[in-house]
Amino acid sequence: MAIHLLDLPPELLILILSSFDLLTLTSCLATNRRVKSIIDGSTLLQYRLAAQAACIEDNPWSPDIDIAQKLLALQKQQNINDLDNCVYTLSGNVFAVADLDTRVFRWISLAATELVLQRLELPGYIQNITLAISEEDLLVVALSSKPLGNQPFASDVVFELRFYQMSTQSAHPMAREPVIHIPILGTRCPHMFECATCGSKCALVITYFDVDDEPQSRTLVYDWKLGGLLKSLDNSSTTVFLSPDVILSRRDDTETFEMWTMSEVTAAGPNVSLLLSPPAEDGIYHITSISSEPGGNESSASQEPFHPSFADSNVAFKIDVFSFTNNSEKRLVLVIPRRALLQLLPSVADRGKVLLWKEWGPPIAQWLNEDPKSFPKIYGQYCAFVGSSGRIQLANFNPHAFKKALKTNIDDLKQRAIQAGSKNAEVRSNLGYLVAESAQETAILDPDDLQDMPAHDNKKSIDIWYFG
Repeated sequence: MAIHLLDLPPELLILILSSFDLLTLTSCLATNRRVKSIIDGSTLLQYRLAAQAACIEDNPWSPDIDIAQKLLALQKQQNINDLDNCVYTLSGNVFAVADLDTRVFRWISLAATELVLQRLELPGYIQNITLAISEEDLLVVALSSKPLGNQPFASDVVFELRFYQMSTQSAHPMAREPVIHIPILGTRCPHMFECATCGSKCALVITYFDVDDEPQSRTLVYDWKLGGLLKSLDNSSTTVFLSPDVILSRRDDTETFEMWTMSEVTAAGPNVSLLLSPPAEDGIYHITSISSEPGGNESSASQEPFHPSFADSNVAFKIDVFSFTNNSEKRLVLVIPRRALLQLLPSVADRGKVLLWKEWGPPIAQWLNEDPKSFPKIYGQYCAFVGSSGRIQLANFNPHAFKKALKTNIDDLKQRAIQAGSKNAEVRSNLGYLVAESAQETAILDPDDLQDMPAHDNKKSIDIWYFG
């Protein structure tokens, strides 16, 4: 009498199924309940599936570790690599990461001898996090009372900001109100939260999508130590602090920069509005982000011997330029010293001025061409980015280094600047800078470093780039 395959003992079935490839196993999962129950209940088969999906090979000679431990380690690795639904940040030698719509916040000190993530269980579902370790020993978390996900938005969801002291993982002792309720517009579900801090100020940008999928943003600025709401700005997003009392944000409906002081009433409008150079007749600009590091004045919480100057640091604007004629997209990075932006604040009599690019931009700003798929990193007076050539570039905007270089090799300096900067005459500007460029168009990435591998006289040399 013939014996059906599924009549075999489970131990034999597991042994047979373990020899199947990924496609066959997944087909079995989808077509047969008995096989699915066996696969779901077998740690060996679960590991086999996960290993094939991750394109890894099992090492049978690894130290004494069982299949269950291997499966757990592989799942942890996959969770770490999947950053699509994560928020993460680095401050004061502390790296923090959290999965959106979960309650667990994880962090690790980069000075730790063991690479073990610490955990903090939170009383709500994480929507964003930010750190100010060196400045205030501060963790800011935006939480919701229910996970948002893709389900319909529930009108009873409560949103709040919580302020923790990182060293103790308890409510920050300097926060008069360590929990602040976040007001939400109507019944629309927030799509994105962004947090930024500077001194005692905390800015929260909330982005909504309406029925036509058009984004609308709102910026709320709090004094997190005193607990009061200082500003509520509609159609305002991508906010950065120029000082503890001045913010710069993008106005969504006009693609302009607006500068606001905390002491002025919101109804009076921004202190000054800054327009960009108009694009070509067939093109448009889109400001995608504004960033600056460090984020505020360092304090006694920091243990570092020195820090980049907050007042002398730069602000980077990431701007996409679309051409309808060529159906093309170009990415530009606009770099402006923080101090120069603050000097644009008008007197009380001139409040509300709108400045054209030619009135404010060329003397103080510089445009850099960037690869559209990369993300620039600004820190102090340095900006690291992938140029349009595909090579890693590091721009140094320190004025003293630039003046010193002018006295040494002016021709080489001009050539490097032309290669990295924008050739568009409409946006040409005069801020001086130096550029260091990787020797090759390609680089290798290992788990520890990004390494440039040029060949010199049949020998390999390695440039390891550390940014910030």
